Amino acid sequence: MKVQTWLADDPESPAQASFELLHCPACSQMHFVNRRTGNLLGEKKA
Repeated sequence: MKVQTWLADDPESPAQASFELLHCPACSQMHFVNRRTGNLLGEKKA
């Protein structure tokens, strides 16, 4: 299920992948989200 959320802009973040732990309103669990791409940690590319 696709869920939208807000991530604060971080212009000083390094070029490498940076993940943020977020609470999911759809499943009530925690997920690591890539701050640059919005993909979940471990998510398979389509």
